[in-house]
Amino acid sequence: MILTRVKLLNYRNLREASVEISPKINIFLGRNGQGKTNFLEAVSYLSLGRSHRGAADRELLRFGTEHLNLTVEGKDGQGEEFVLEAALSRQGQKRVRIDGSPIRRTADLVGRLSTVLFDPGEIELVKGGPEHRRRFLDHTLSMVSADYFRNLLGYRRALSQKNRLLKEPRRARDEEIEVWDAELVRHGTPLILARRRILPFLEQVCARSYSSLAPEGGSLTIVLKLSLGDAANAVRGDDLESWQDAFHEALRVGRARERQLGHAWIGPHRDRLELELRGRSLRRYGSQGEMRSAAIALKLGQAELIYERTHERPVILLDDIFSELDHQRTRALQKLLHEEHQLLIATARKEDIEAMQQWSGLRIWEVEEGRIAPVEQAQ
Repeated sequence: MILTRVKLLNYRNLREASVEISPKINIFLGRNGQGKTNFLEAVSYLSLGRSHRGAADRELLRFGTEHLNLTVEGKDGQGEEFVLEAALSRQGQKRVRIDGSPIRRTADLVGRLSTVLFDPGEIELVKGGPEHRRRFLDHTLSMVSADYFRNLLGYRRALSQKNRLLKEPRRARDEEIEVWDAELVRHGTPLILARRRILPFLEQVCARSYSSLAPEGGSLTIVLKLSLGDAANAVRGDDLESWQDAFHEALRVGRARERQLGHAWIGPHRDRLELELRGRSLRRYGSQGEMRSAAIALKLGQAELIYERTHERPVILLDDIFSELDHQRTRALQKLLHEEHQLLIATARKEDIEAMQQWSGLRIWEVEEGRIAPVEQAQ
């Protein structure tokens, strides 16, 4: 997958731009606050139809404007051209088109444009609580499976309804809770199975990437800990009905506890993805350098999983990531990425990308006060 052009109007502080993208390396230089990160966010918006920074659509419009337009043009692995478009208004209207045709559901975007973002905040994948790693799993699997994305949305709806009941435990009858438990099982069991199935591949790729970033760093392992408790221990293999039965049993056993807590405690929304280095918890015992290397390894694993499932290389977005790495890790990451992927790099420091300036297919852009202009010597 290769992007060829990005056009935007009134995206955050970016006024108007039409950027012809190199199939290899694109560097966006500028001081902080000039719009580099906003440009990368605009590129990634059409991956899942929303901001990866969690912003509401109305927050994306440039101050004082009423409309936003975004177009991403590219070619897939077979050389077929595609055009993705989004138009937003301050009144809340939203139109998304694929090759000129409007779509009704954001799930229809899955697989059309795959992006993997690296930024300094990614260290929270390791350093932060389990919700960060669950979000990582959900985001990764949603990009490669529309079914996963639809089940995730269905699960979240059922979870919201069940939590609403549990907030008033005296009024919530068992029959009402069972209705939503059935929905949780229906949508949640495929989530559990999908996570379990990708784990061996993800661990293998992440361990290899971690070794490249930190050759003397030891062995990285990944463990998925389910919230189903003893009910899951009796299940062998990935039989759907067996896991559904285990999920139902865990919910039955845990109902009194959930009533007491006032919210749902059992299900994929409580599963934990744990990273271990040399057999010890990386979150508890790892250094800053080890945690950052592991977080980058997870994102590299995400990129490889997308390629393994879709046979399309995702576009890699690097947002001031090199400023957080030492020289060795910077060079190792650049080497891992540039041979296989199209890169869009935002940085404030030219020294962070010195080695890349000798590589072929390089284009450099200057970003200043919401304007994007090519740097002539890079042509």
